[in-house]
Amino acid sequence: MKIYTKRGDLGQTDLLTKRVSKTDLHISVNGALDEAMAFLLMSKHAIDNNDIKLEINQIHDHLFSICHEIALNNPNQVIISQDNVSWLESRIDNYDKKLQPLTKFIKLDQTLAASWLNLARVTIRRAERELVLLAEQQEVNKNTLQYVNRLSDYLFTLARVFDEL
Repeated sequence: MKIYTKRGDLGQTDLLTKRVSKTDLHISVNGALDEAMAFLLMSKHAIDNNDIKLEINQIHDHLFSICHEIALNNPNQVIISQDNVSWLESRIDNYDKKLQPLTKFIKLDQTLAASWLNLARVTIRRAERELVLLAEQQEVNKNTLQYVNRLSDYLFTLARVFDEL
């Protein structure tokens, strides 16, 4: 089987249920999430802690599920739950209690891990803006919106851990 199908040569691609323009907002959201997943996977190469790598794998799985949810384009078929959001919040709280309170703006550039996590963070923030735009046009799972919002906080906090500890 060849990797190319030529079906996208005229600027169209597939959601799970229909053909859309490659400029469709669903495709933009999923593209930004795909970029963030790539940065997350790169960050693992700069991280020695296996527990954190497992967390990043879990987040990657959640983001993959969010992409699936967005491609389904059906508000009755949700994948991300409040439990996923709560899990992410618990991880943020776990790391935050180890850090000094923030008193100024910081650069996340003291370690390679923090730098990769920061790239994932800013990409997630772009994905969130695209997701919010989609939510203004159609119903979107509120847990998905919350998860993506919390994820930028998680990535910021985890990057701080690598820069401060």
